[in-house]
Amino acid sequence: MPAIHPTMKDTKTTTASPATNAAAASTKTTKKKKKHIFKKKIPQKGDPDYLSPTQLRNRRKRNAKKKGNQQPPQQQESSANNSANNNNNKSNEDEELKDPSMKYITYPTKTPIVRTATKYIEALLQSSDVTNNNTFHVYIGPLYHWRTVSKLAVRPDATDKNKVAIGLFAENSHSLLPVPKCKAHHPSINKVVEVVTNACHELNVIPYESNTADNESKSEEEMGQLRYIGVNVDRSSGGAQVTLVWNGKSGEEDEQLEKLVGAILSETVLYKAEAGEEPPMKRQRRRGRRGDNKEESQSKDNVKKSVSSSSSNNDSNKVRLHSLWINYNSSWKHSNRIFEYDESCWRHVAGSTSITEYLRFPTTKSEGQKGVANPTPPSYPVPLHFPPTVFRQANLDSFTNIVGRIRERVLEMDEKPFCVELYGGVGTIALNLSDAVSHIVSSDENPNNLKCFQDSVKQLPAEIQPLLDYKQKNAADMVTSESDLFQMCDLLVLDPPRKGLEDEVADYLCKGHCSSIKLLVYVSCGFQAFQRDCDALLASGRWRVEFAEGHVLFPGSDAVETLAFFVPK
Repeated sequence: MPAIHPTMKDTKTTTASPATNAAAASTKTTKKKKKHIFKKKIPQKGDPDYLSPTQLRNRRKRNAKKKGNQQPPQQQESSANNSANNNNNKSNEDEELKDPSMKYITYPTKTPIVRTATKYIEALLQSSDVTNNNTFHVYIGPLYHWRTVSKLAVRPDATDKNKVAIGLFAENSHSLLPVPKCKAHHPSINKVVEVVTNACHELNVIPYESNTADNESKSEEEMGQLRYIGVNVDRSSGGAQVTLVWNGKSGEEDEQLEKLVGAILSETVLYKAEAGEEPPMKRQRRRGRRGDNKEESQSKDNVKKSVSSSSSNNDSNKVRLHSLWINYNSSWKHSNRIFEYDESCWRHVAGSTSITEYLRFPTTKSEGQKGVANPTPPSYPVPLHFPPTVFRQANLDSFTNIVGRIRERVLEMDEKPFCVELYGGVGTIALNLSDAVSHIVSSDENPNNLKCFQDSVKQLPAEIQPLLDYKQKNAADMVTSESDLFQMCDLLVLDPPRKGLEDEVADYLCKGHCSSIKLLVYVSCGFQAFQRDCDALLASGRWRVEFAEGHVLFPGSDAVETLAFFVPK
């Protein structure tokens, strides 16, 4: 629209009468005031306050129903049936809106951090001279029941301080929000929450109290008994690996704890797969033999509960239990640490010592999401072992797509590279590259990871085993003490925690000590830290971005997992 010339505006003003001018001015002032008064920012898709048309309609219905409660009893009775029909839908919707893990579930790929990441990375890709792909693709899996790992707080119930409530802390607080039917959780997690809650109520287990001014003078022993529960789910069986975080010290007898353990075992079915659950490839080759599984012997803890993989009718409604653990955590009440990771603080009560998982890469484009990697998988099964003492991805299904993209890129390299992995965990990425590299040295500071990695290697083909090594060191120690390894390194894989790279690692990559590296793989679970590290790598003049994509591993949360490939300039 062309701009109005100043003389046109002046002419209109001078030809009008004074009265007209005053009225016009008054009208303009009124309009401005109204505009100022009624102007309101409308939430956009992805904003926490945004409501879809359906949610707005349901809110209007709820408001109308509240007003209807004021009407005479006769009218209330006539509308009771209609109200009852909507109760379930309303409660489910309200629970979803309150659940902090469901805050952005309406448009999970339009959250503030995803929009920030898209803007930042697409600008980098457009300025890059090594890629023609300028789009930051963001992938997402199922919206519900994806979470197979959960750590839940146990605190006093808001309505009865003597009863336990199990759930999540509200954002930026220690106020507990019970989520007994959390839609993000695998169904087994919600069932475990119900079993533990009921057992605690029957036995009068004292929930742990969050630190407040009211209990500042209390000793640690007076703060309560059950602090947290941790639940990991075996994806193949649905069995739950349950950890009770108890406010006490290992070796001390606690009658209440033993009663709680007994109550949980009596309400669950202990499940053990044959030889740690059959790997996917072998399972496909044994069609028609699913009923041939033999019942395995009892665990070394002599739990007197004989269970086979096919439950009896009496057990059909019980929760399937993979294993039960106790973690003794008597740390300072001001500490936010959920587990005590010292070996002496763990007690294995029943079941298998670890969950065995296998990543299943889509073998055809039709099997996976549109656009995700479908690399040639290893020719042998790659088992991953997860006791409760190690880190495991909460959404292993979606994380498989990240590992698949890394594998796809590594297979494109001219020669099999010598690979070093920092922040390697149990080897989820490294072990699934074992046939695509000349050698791998994975590393992590958690002392519990080493045995898991070694147990996996023992199950790989004999010719692959010598190619895989593990060092129990943190990333900073690796770059400062393992210079010989990095001189041979062609491929460096980084999968740091949310805080990103340590200063020592970032400095090492930016100051030219790593001239042999042909491909740098960065998997980030904290975008702000990734942005900081990426800016530093690019500013060093030694690296450029070859590729990047995003994965929403926590649908409903304001988070994005970023995968980026860097190559030397």
